[in-house]
Amino acid sequence: VLVGQPIPKTAAQAKELLATLEAKGGDFVDKFKAPVVCRVLKDDGIDWAKESAGGGRLFELVGRFLNGYDGLAWARDQPEYAEASICACEKALGNRNVGPATVFISWGLISTFVSLVDALERCVAEGLLDPGAFIWVCDTCIRQHEGEGKQRDVGRLDDMVRQCESTLLFNDVWDRTVKRSETDTVSCLSRIWCVYEIFCTVRAGHELVMMFPEDERRRFLGALAKNARAAQDALARVDVKTAESFDPNDKERIMGQVEEVGGAAKVNEVVIAALNRALADVAARAAEEDVASQVALCAAVYLRDLGRLGEARALCERVAAALGMAE
Repeated sequence: VLVGQPIPKTAAQAKELLATLEAKGGDFVDKFKAPVVCRVLKDDGIDWAKESAGGGRLFELVGRFLNGYDGLAWARDQPEYAEASICACEKALGNRNVGPATVFISWGLISTFVSLVDALERCVAEGLLDPGAFIWVCDTCIRQHEGEGKQRDVGRLDDMVRQCESTLLFNDVWDRTVKRSETDTVSCLSRIWCVYEIFCTVRAGHELVMMFPEDERRRFLGALAKNARAAQDALARVDVKTAESFDPNDKERIMGQVEEVGGAAKVNEVVIAALNRALADVAARAAEEDVASQVALCAAVYLRDLGRLGEARALCERVAAALGMAE
C-alpha cells in the first residue's frame, strides 16, 4: 500500500514487495518484516483514521492495516500460520502486545477507529479500564477468512465472553434500537451479536461498562437532562427478535441459542436491565462532574427508578448541598 503496489496474495508477491521495501531503505524494513509483510502499524493506522473523512471506520482500518480479511494471505501460506487470526500470528511472531484478553469489546461494526480509541482512553482516565489490560476485539481475535475455523471461533463466543473479566460495550448510537430504514446502519443496540454478548456477560456474572464516542455521550446526557426516563424509554425497545446481523445465518444460529437459554423474552429482560445499569453508571459519573446540574438531578431520579435508592439519595443530597438547598 505504501509503495503503490497491491497487497500480496502469495509468498512470491510478498517477497517481491519486501525487496521493494528494502530498496526504499531501513525505515520501511523496520516496520515491515517477514514473514508478515503487511502487519498492524498502530501509529500509521491512527494517522490514516484521523485524516479520513469521518474518522475512518474500524472495519476499513482492519482491512487496510490489520488486514484481517486478506492481507495475511502470505502468512496463511505458511503451514504454521494456516487459518490463524491476526492476534495468533502476532503472538507467534513474539509481539508482546498480544496476550490473554481480560476485557471483551462489544461493538456494532459501524464505529470509527478514532472514536473507539478515544472511548478506551477515556475509560482509562476514569479508572474503568486498566491501561495494561488486553482487550478482545472480534476483527483481530476471530479468524476472518471464511471456513470452518471462523465458524468454530464464532460458535465459541459465549466462552470468549466468559473467559474475560468484564465487557466494554461501545455504544455508537445510544438510543437506536432498530433500523429505521434501509439506509440506516446496524448500530450496537440493533445488532444481534451485541445483544447476545450482553446476555452472555450477565450470565457469566461479569460487569458491563458502557462507553460512547464523546459527541454521543453528550447527546445522551442532553436527552437525560430533558427527561429522566429517556434512557428507560429508549432501552425498552431493545429486542433480540428484531435485532439484525450482516449474515442472516448468524441471526438464525443466535436465535437457536436464545431458545436454548429460555427464549427471547428472558434474554430481552436480562439485556435491558443490564443496559439500564450501565447507562445509569454513565449518568452517575457525569453527575459527579457537575453536581449542581439538571443532569445530576435526573441521574438521581434514574438511579431511584432502578431501585438503587442509596446511591440516589446520596446524589440528591450532594445536588441539594451544591445548590444551597435545605435538606
